[in-house]
Parts: sequence; structure tokens; C-alpha cells
Amino acid sequence: MADSIKTYLKIAKDAVVEPEDRLEDKIIDRISHIDEKDNEELLDDNFRDFFNKNNSKPYILEQKIRTHPGAFAIISLMIMGMIAITAYFAKMVLVADNK
Repeated sequence: MADSIKTYLKIAKDAVVEPEDRLEDKIIDRISHIDEKDNEELLDDNFRDFFNKNNSKPYILEQKIRTHPGAFAIISLMIMGMIAITAYFAKMVLVADNK
């Protein structure tokens, strides 16, 4: 088990790619020091699912929100405040034009 974890970490350290649809294929292409038999053992469907999940935009956003909930709340309040101020000024302009 520890041997597999070391191999996974070695794979992940060498696999720096931009997220795309077929990320796991790009990772496999970038890994040059793994034997073909290790590819079959280590890079199974669970490993592919792991990479798909951890590199998806919604998952990354969720993790950022979980690690920094206060910052997310402040940013959300600021955005809602800007929308409210914009709506208020738009209403004032429309009311002033109708007079």
C-alpha cells in the first residue's frame, strides 16, 4: 500500500498539465518513467475518476469556498452591494427622465 502511495505521489509530482476534457490521457502521456505494467495497475478507473473529480472547476471552487468561507461571504456581500447601488442609481435616472 505504501509503495502504491509513493508511486501515486511520484506520478502527481511529474504531471503538471492544464485541466481539459481528457486530463488523465495528458497525464499518462507526460509520465515517462512508468512501465507499461504499472500503467495498467496504477492508472485504473479509480485513478482516472480521482483526477477528473479533483480537476473539475466546480470541485476546485467548492474547495476554495470550504477553506476560506469568510472571504467568500465578504466577496458575495460586496457584489450584492454593488448590484444594489447600481440598481438604485438606475432607478434614480429612470425616475428623473420621466419627470
